[in-house]
Amino acid sequence: MRDTTPDVEPITGPTGIRISDPIESAQFTLLTPVPVHPTRADTDAFALPVDTAVTVATTELETPHLVDVWVRDADVNLVAQCTSGESVSLPPGEYYVELSSAKMKLYLGVEGGVDVEPRDGRVRLTFPDAASVTVGARSFHEQPAATIQTTTDPADVATALSHLGSALKTLSCERSFPTLRGHPPLIELGPELDVPDAIEAPDTGVTIEVPPDLGYLFPVASLAYYLGASVEIGGEPVLRADGASFPLDADGDVEATVTRVLRQAFLLDCVTRTEGYYDVDLHERGLVEDAVDLDFASLYDEPLAAQLREYLAVPYEAIAGAVPAWKLTADVVPDAEHVSALPFLANELAAIRCPAAATLHSRSLDDSTPEVRSFFRGQPGVDVAWSGGATARPGFVRGSNTRSSGPEQNDDESTTDELVFEPPPADSIEQTYIGSGVPLGASKISVDQLYRRLAVEPTTDERIRVLVVCNDPAMREENAVGDVYGMREWIEFDITTREGVTTDELTDLLRENYDFLHYIGHVDDDGIRCADGHLDARSLTEVNVGAFLLNACQSYDQGQGLVDAGALGGVVTLTEVLNRTATEIGRTVSHLLNQGFSLLSMLDLLEESHRLAQRYMVVGDGNASIVQSESGTSLSATVERDGSDQVRVGLYGYPSKNYHLGSLSSVYFDDQDVQYLNSGLFDRFVMTADELDEFLEMETIPVVVDDTLYWSNEISSSTVL
Repeated sequence: MRDTTPDVEPITGPTGIRISDPIESAQFTLLTPVPVHPTRADTDAFALPVDTAVTVATTELETPHLVDVWVRDADVNLVAQCTSGESVSLPPGEYYVELSSAKMKLYLGVEGGVDVEPRDGRVRLTFPDAASVTVGARSFHEQPAATIQTTTDPADVATALSHLGSALKTLSCERSFPTLRGHPPLIELGPELDVPDAIEAPDTGVTIEVPPDLGYLFPVASLAYYLGASVEIGGEPVLRADGASFPLDADGDVEATVTRVLRQAFLLDCVTRTEGYYDVDLHERGLVEDAVDLDFASLYDEPLAAQLREYLAVPYEAIAGAVPAWKLTADVVPDAEHVSALPFLANELAAIRCPAAATLHSRSLDDSTPEVRSFFRGQPGVDVAWSGGATARPGFVRGSNTRSSGPEQNDDESTTDELVFEPPPADSIEQTYIGSGVPLGASKISVDQLYRRLAVEPTTDERIRVLVVCNDPAMREENAVGDVYGMREWIEFDITTREGVTTDELTDLLRENYDFLHYIGHVDDDGIRCADGHLDARSLTEVNVGAFLLNACQSYDQGQGLVDAGALGGVVTLTEVLNRTATEIGRTVSHLLNQGFSLLSMLDLLEESHRLAQRYMVVGDGNASIVQSESGTSLSATVERDGSDQVRVGLYGYPSKNYHLGSLSSVYFDDQDVQYLNSGLFDRFVMTADELDEFLEMETIPVVVDDTLYWSNEISSSTVL
């Protein structure tokens, strides 16, 4: 069995060590003045849990970019923090130094003095009294502890949901930190209810009552998990905590009310936790304190149910502006076979909605582009509702020259036999759907594909492997994306570019363990066009590629075939796409993925800046990514003119599989010491031209100016002013 713990190895040119997590394909580098040779150390020497520990003979370490630094004493009490660019100096003692944004939990054990000095976009740590430093690392990877079996009886499903909170590592408000929320136990259908002895439901004093219907039970899964609540069958939906009752349909329906309660409890937990181990200047706390009268110091010591009662006594409107953008909304058809998806959705604190079949059939596609409507128009077995005609634009497209591109498309040329619909819009960064059909504007994932997250095999290859396949010489211009992947410093990439591959060659390539496939070429009704014919991905039985982009016309069915055969997830097209458009979007996708965006967060940002991005959608696991962001949380910015010589910069965060909701982010601007929750708009900052140029040089992130997406290392203040 292969070792799945983080690995530490020496590097040269520059000198230092690289810490690699084989499960999450994450890497982080620490630089040293001279070559070093790490030796294994006892993980029990750390007061904090680590999977791997090594000793490094050095008195100086340097990070490759700016990170936040937290220093704790031998009793794990916080004694210093460096989050604003200011230096910190501590006298000799026993310390644990935590480095944030390291793509894994990373600690330094030191006996002696500690000096922390941010400079030149890096952080230098010196230990003048120590002969060596112990480095400890823990993977963010979490596996469910056990599996609960339930029947389709609503009472049994309620019992299963009551045990989701068994994965919480604390019942204090610190569970709003993602590293203190373990993955909930799995739930599977069976002939009888069976809860393993290893799973013990927490006793929080919070109860959720709902009617005996899956349409009521599914939406409360995330709330039950986060609150460690007992779920019971009752009459009207209600939440009970500390002697108080709160109707769970007060906002018009259960789904909206449950989502509001979850967001409210989560935000106020994040604020209350600043009274504990992480006494930070939290931006959201300032917003909340100006709007409500809560004693957070007293609240911190209250039990969960009492905290919740006080939280929910606050009008939501008073704090709505401080609630972070929610990561995920999941529309789940309330069929018993989908109960197994709930632990995965709860793990992401997803807002869960249960659309009825009638709702899906009634969603009009009138707001879609003519190209999207024409793609599905006249397809046999497709049930859609829209009005009006459609015309396709002329030009060089990435489709077959035998395919009709207009509204007179032959009924025999079917691309899908599923229901096509537009799910209701969601107030979240990402939106997914579990059920039969094609959800325009959202990703589509199945229970089997969610389980695939747990089956990802660690690799001994610490490089990120990217495969670029171009099967049309006329599209060779997009091959330049091979140069984009791998532009990240401190991360090793292995880029393979192939042109004009045959069906057998492509089949063999898809069986290899590439982290990402970027396909450039044509997709026809017969499959992916190759040099000697077509490869129909729906006929494949083995695909080991992690994620992919099928940048070809109408590639939905072929992408779904790749996912069904083993890929984690990918980006596909719903229409014919002009070659120029596909090339432009392909390059942007490669940049975004290379900066740590997940498939879904990448598409969300792309849709904001490219009007043709709605022709693309995600199939499979939209949480998939190929690398981690330099900052941990992926970032983007918007820049607007604010007078003749100033700009207003909005900074946005995108949670990821390793930096879930509740993580902290810093903004290294103007020496401010403020921390932000890592999702949605952090704040808007007024900057001079010089300040903007300094900001753009800090990290390579996407920047939107006048609805056009740029990269921070490619523009300057002169682009805006």
